[in-house]
Amino acid sequence: TGESTSPTPSTSPPATDSAEPASMPGPLPEPTVSLYEIGTFDQPVEVAHRPGDSQLYVVEQPGRIVSVSDLSSTTVLDITDLTDANGEQGLLGFALHPTADLAYVDFTDLDGNTVVAEFVIDPGTGQFDRDSYREVLTVEQPYGNHNGGQLAFGPDQYLYIGLGDGGSGGDPERHALDLASRLGKILRIDPVQSGDQSFTVPDDNPFVGDAGADPTIWAYGLRNPWRFSFDPVTGDLWIADVGQGDFEEINHAAATEGRDAAKASNFGWSAFEGFDRFNDDQPTDDAIAPLFVYDHADGRCSVSGGAVARGDAVEALQGWYVFGDYCTGQVWALDPTAPTSEPRVIEIAQLDALAAVSMGTDRDLFVVSNAGVVARLIPG
Repeated sequence: TGESTSPTPSTSPPATDSAEPASMPGPLPEPTVSLYEIGTFDQPVEVAHRPGDSQLYVVEQPGRIVSVSDLSSTTVLDITDLTDANGEQGLLGFALHPTADLAYVDFTDLDGNTVVAEFVIDPGTGQFDRDSYREVLTVEQPYGNHNGGQLAFGPDQYLYIGLGDGGSGGDPERHALDLASRLGKILRIDPVQSGDQSFTVPDDNPFVGDAGADPTIWAYGLRNPWRFSFDPVTGDLWIADVGQGDFEEINHAAATEGRDAAKASNFGWSAFEGFDRFNDDQPTDDAIAPLFVYDHADGRCSVSGGAVARGDAVEALQGWYVFGDYCTGQVWALDPTAPTSEPRVIEIAQLDALAAVSMGTDRDLFVVSNAGVVARLIPG
């Protein structure tokens, strides 16, 4: 996996503006952490939770959601008949409605298309009612890779959906900056059924009423936003966007009074890969530069985000954004108080086949290996 080092910036940011992290005193204290394994699972891709709920949920790529407590683990949903864990396909994302007994999953169906579906949760047993399955939204995928998959409820209690640019390589169909396409975007919807509508579009979505634009779009110019997260303290949005052949990037969008992070934001793909010009035929207008970019030296290949540490388990980790690389398994922490011109990133852990760094119960951070291990970050 190469040397156990922290990545350094590949180059200086271009003239386009980066979204500065929320101001706070810095530099942050340097944390020392270790990994406490909570179990092994079948190709896990992330963990999820609902604030105030003691249950941790592990998402298994073949099509299962497993509820985990200190005493046991239980499969609460099995949709292995609806999907196939093949490369970047399978069950990819999961989120619990913040106020209703509803669960949402993001998976690729047997034709390879993205489906966001809803299940009713039995409040007594905690099981997801398979018979309540309802398709909320379906997006056709032209290729088998870059499916995104992240689901997250934002501070506004709307559902945010990550979608890659459709796949292949180099954004061949130029979806990412095309506002008529949902590919290469983060969408924002109210997923609860309303009359005969499977979901509704919030009136304040940025492209509502724009001729030729899809009204579900919240942010665009993304290659494969495999994992993104909201900071539960600031409402800021952090996006780990998987790169093409050379660079991986971390994007940051500040909230306004705790909301609206990344509204109408263009994160630059495929006009840019990281800080570098990529497809010359794509416009550079309004492109927001990444906060941090690293290259593929020493075997690095694919960024796995990512969450801001806000739990009490590791006091010195609070405020750091934690992410890593799939191929090397290196887990890094980025100090948001450092200036964008001099980013501060340190290596804090190692886990092979790193798929995600996710916030779980009590705002603790968990690292997820697609090879099976899920572990909590604890003091080292």
